[in-house]
Amino acid sequence: MPNPPTRYNEQAIQRLVDWNSDVMVRLLKQVVAKRVAYGQETWDVEPVLEQEEGKLVLDEVAEVIDLPMFKYYRTSPNPDAVVLPEAAEKQLRDYVAAVSNAYHDNPYHCLQHASQVTTALTKLLSRVVATSLDELDTELGEEYGTDDDSLEDVQVTDNMAAMLHHHTFGIASDPLTQFGLVFAALIHAVDHQGVSNKDELKVNPEAAAPYGNRSMVEQRSINKAWKKLMEPEFKELRRCLYKDEVELKRFRQVVVNAVLATDIDDAELQNLRMTRWEKTFSSGVRMTGRDTLKDVNRKATIVIEQLMQAAHIIHTMQPWIVYDKWSRRHFLEMHIAFKGENSASDPSASWLKSEMDFFDNYAIPLAMQLKDCDAFVVNQDEFLNYVLKNRQQLSSLGEELLKSMIEQAKKDDKVEEQTGSDHLIFNPETRMLDNLHNDGKVSRHLQHLIDWNVEILGMAVKRIVAKNNATGDTGNKERIDLERDPTVKIVDEVADVIAFPDFDAATAPAMLDTSAELDVVITSQLREFVTDIATRFKSNPFHCLDRGTQICMSAKKLLGRLMTKTPAESSEDVYSKSFGIASDPLAQLAVVFAALIIDVDHEGIPNSQHVFENSYLADKFKNRCISQQHALDICWGHFMHGEFDELRASIFSTASELKRFRQIVVNCILATDLEDDELVHFRKKRWDKAFVAGRRDESVENRNRRATILLEMIAQSADMFHATQNWHLYTKWNERHFSEMYKVYQDKRLKQDPTIFWYKSELLFFDEHAIPLANKLKECGCFGTTSEEYLSWALANRQQWAAKGNELVASIVARHLGKQIEKQRSVRFHRRV
Repeated sequence: MPNPPTRYNEQAIQRLVDWNSDVMVRLLKQVVAKRVAYGQETWDVEPVLEQEEGKLVLDEVAEVIDLPMFKYYRTSPNPDAVVLPEAAEKQLRDYVAAVSNAYHDNPYHCLQHASQVTTALTKLLSRVVATSLDELDTELGEEYGTDDDSLEDVQVTDNMAAMLHHHTFGIASDPLTQFGLVFAALIHAVDHQGVSNKDELKVNPEAAAPYGNRSMVEQRSINKAWKKLMEPEFKELRRCLYKDEVELKRFRQVVVNAVLATDIDDAELQNLRMTRWEKTFSSGVRMTGRDTLKDVNRKATIVIEQLMQAAHIIHTMQPWIVYDKWSRRHFLEMHIAFKGENSASDPSASWLKSEMDFFDNYAIPLAMQLKDCDAFVVNQDEFLNYVLKNRQQLSSLGEELLKSMIEQAKKDDKVEEQTGSDHLIFNPETRMLDNLHNDGKVSRHLQHLIDWNVEILGMAVKRIVAKNNATGDTGNKERIDLERDPTVKIVDEVADVIAFPDFDAATAPAMLDTSAELDVVITSQLREFVTDIATRFKSNPFHCLDRGTQICMSAKKLLGRLMTKTPAESSEDVYSKSFGIASDPLAQLAVVFAALIIDVDHEGIPNSQHVFENSYLADKFKNRCISQQHALDICWGHFMHGEFDELRASIFSTASELKRFRQIVVNCILATDLEDDELVHFRKKRWDKAFVAGRRDESVENRNRRATILLEMIAQSADMFHATQNWHLYTKWNERHFSEMYKVYQDKRLKQDPTIFWYKSELLFFDEHAIPLANKLKECGCFGTTSEEYLSWALANRQQWAAKGNELVASIVARHLGKQIEKQRSVRFHRRV
């Protein structure tokens, strides 16, 4: 499990981290409050659990967990009055963040699911006390008389506490057990690969062996989360959590039993639980005078596991809309596993039957057992009623639901084939795209994007190495640094003309041998760099890694068209047509490098908003090209780290090459700021000089000027790729951009509602940027039919937007408001809990 993150790139993920942290802080205060009430001290020398060598987590599942006997408080504990040590509370929040960071962005087994389970379990625990107090008021009234004013309040409190303890088999009076349950809910799917135990055993038997080939998903989650908790950095948290070895053991047992209870496919565990239920509750749920302490603790153990199981499948015990949502996620996860050959079962054929069996054999029986345990649910029939209704609706709507899920999966597959990257399975605000996981593992979607970008950059590096081999230059063996004046801002580095090498027939693209693989060290460092950059993207709807990858792909496409050689052309013709770019692999790498990093750490707000807010970045970059300079500042500093020395040595032979590489990157990234008046005027003046007044100027300087302009236009065209593609792609990214701006407006960081100006601003975008740029690409004559295609798409999209734009804006807003209503309902639910 990675160290706690120092920053969070997704507001939705941050909200989940905050929510889970707040829940656990409140429970930890209850643990401390009880200890204070008892007058107990915590440890000076930390207690440890003696673990038998070779013992599996599975072997720790206890038939009976020993909960503490009831003790009267001298003073009633008040958790709200407890002030946790600052270090302990910070460590708890850091730990929750670390656990959150260890979840993969699977459609179903993800942080959102873990948070839902945590929320459900918190709700169930709150009902333990709420229900019991209502009943105990009645019982105490019968015993003492409702008009007995002589009864001391403390005596009533003590008696209520005692009855509440017995009423809930000791769970209500043990906050450590409650904390352990919520802890188990949060960590139960850590590092889940989106594959079931059964399928993971078949696909990766070596990984399953250390877990005895049973419950490997659950055991792995416990191992990783427990190992993290036991690290030195969480010592103060542990000091608040348990006072001695007995409490540490009880906490561990609660966690183990609760997490393993979520594995309902292990026949041995299921049989153990069933036998224990029949043995324990054959005479009824309530405690009797014949119950021994062991009997009581056995009942408590069963209830602990059932609470976890109910929270784990809470979507089946909620309204149909909730069940529908999470069923779709689960189906998609199974579809991805099947498609990736990680599962032999096609959910299209098996899902409906298995879901019906799941209701009949597990969800409904569990809901009935919860009803029997009437101390734990305020409305005793609530969960059972919902699960029966959902089962009934599934029997009538299941075929239709399955058909809908299959069609959506096919659409996702088609998008993946067209774009070369995984489809966005969640709203970008709720995806955990940027989280690296333990042992170097990353989410499937993130890994796909990393692989794709590594391939694009790796091919460009191959061409540089091939050219060096052709010239006999084996690369630089010493570290090269670029001396820069720290007072000079990146925007001031924009060059009028960048020098490009002269034509050399021996190093023409057609003559280079790029078949050889890169050295493993270089490949490793390139992958590490791209991975690091990928994790620095924020998961905005628009300015995100998905878009960065699309920009990189578009730049690659334009460069490929620029280098295309027709049968009638010679290598020198291609050199002349591209103004030297086709024979300059260093420039080609610089363009795709710039394309990838344009949106790194973008905050989802325009540069003008940075200026209006007088932000730190606005001040740092003097109110010009703020997001562009910030992205380059971050990525260049990282690129120059010593860990990438071998990678840079394979690219740059001299300091002048490193300087030229940076110059191209700077020009390309800054060219994507279309609102900086000074740069816009500068580029227009240079265009007129190179392609209008200098139409017949064939000097080396003018050739280099044209090449500089061409590279900037490639970056600009790639940056607005959605405007020059088909209507479907345009509307997809246009909606993302609107959603991003609307979120900024809702956060009161934008003066005007984008609903008012979006239609007109998109028309202006086409008229002032997309169409003129497409015309320039065509006028250059370097890209063949590609420039004509871009111009055609831009004109067609502009025409369709003029006709349909207002309607589309209204549709986007309606969908967005629908999501907001759902979120508000969720917030109200959380407040009730």
